[in-house]
Amino acid sequence: MTRDTLFLRLRDTNRRTIITAAVAVAIALASGTAGYLIAAGGGAASPSGRPILYWYDPMIPQERYPGPGKSSMNMDLIPKYADEADEAGVRVSPAMQQNLGVRLAMARMQDIAPSLRAVGRVELDERLIAEVQTLTAGFVESLAVRAVGEPVAQGRRIASVYSPELLTAQNEYQAVLAAPRGAGSPGLRQAARSRLRLLGLPPAMIAALERGAPPQRTYPITAPASGIVTQIGVRPGGQVAPGQSLLTIAGFARVLVIAEVPETMLADMRVGLPVEVSFPAYPDEVRTGRIDYIYPRLNPEARTARLRVTLANPGGRLREGMFANLDIQGTGASALVVPSEAVIDTGRRKVVVVRRGTVFRPAEVRTGRDAGAWTQILAGLQPGDQVVASGQFLIDSEASLSGFLDRLQSPAARPGR
Repeated sequence: MTRDTLFLRLRDTNRRTIITAAVAVAIALASGTAGYLIAAGGGAASPSGRPILYWYDPMIPQERYPGPGKSSMNMDLIPKYADEADEAGVRVSPAMQQNLGVRLAMARMQDIAPSLRAVGRVELDERLIAEVQTLTAGFVESLAVRAVGEPVAQGRRIASVYSPELLTAQNEYQAVLAAPRGAGSPGLRQAARSRLRLLGLPPAMIAALERGAPPQRTYPITAPASGIVTQIGVRPGGQVAPGQSLLTIAGFARVLVIAEVPETMLADMRVGLPVEVSFPAYPDEVRTGRIDYIYPRLNPEARTARLRVTLANPGGRLREGMFANLDIQGTGASALVVPSEAVIDTGRRKVVVVRRGTVFRPAEVRTGRDAGAWTQILAGLQPGDQVVASGQFLIDSEASLSGFLDRLQSPAARPGR
């Protein structure tokens, strides 16, 4: 074997040795890296022995990594331990509950009769409006009431009217009465008397004629009821026709309180509901009444309905136009309720955080009406369930990191299903 041949053979041997060593190193490095990834990935344990599920960035909880490092926001990843999550909810230690200010409330059965506060206005009762008229043509010689708003009492003389027709009828009746017994029949007397009544002569004046008093040139018009004058239809010296209104009198023995309630509350309003009414003019006085009428038309602009409460008005203290505050007390059946502050409205669903032992979990609920500080629960809870009324947002955030809110979605709504 020549020297050149030996040199070439030794060079090939060294080359194979280097390649083999490099391959061995690569395999060793690969094995070490894989072992590190396996140790850092799901199912691995931390130096303290706690199993690690995954690594994540609290700022981006949807991103999960098999090992430590940096997130897409270049933030350090932290481990998510297996004992920190539970399929039924989130565990919060008593110390952490105190730090978070967690306050619990119990779902319970309660009467949720709707209560509504409304603002009303005092109006005159139109059922007490009376028209003062004359039944015969004539002329107003005097008028005791000259201005709208003046009070009048029942039976008060408010006008004196001269009627030629009525004066003639009085003279005829007096002539019949003065005729000898045989000259006038009882039927004629009765007809003359009835004519006076139909023409509007007061019974007292008819009785005076029968006693021999002379006919009166004018006859009085009296107020048929007490109230205030709301309209004057004639002035002194004016001519009146049969059926013409001389005055309009509105009684104030009782008044109406008209209030407007939102259209959404119509289902809870009905005739007969008790109402407490107070007035800014009399802050220490509260009156009670009932809804006696709900008007059939809505206000198309404000989308409100009008309701009416009738109140007695002794002494006329309640005046037209006064404001009133109404507290309408509804009646309803018992229902399951929780504090309204315990309900989280996400826009797509409503959730409460329920405590089961030491575990808190979100539960989707279906709500009904609100009654003050309480919300009706139609589905999702049972009486006696403990719900979080304060601090639930922090617990809900931790639940969101574990994906529990996503589990509330139906399988059809989940991606990849």
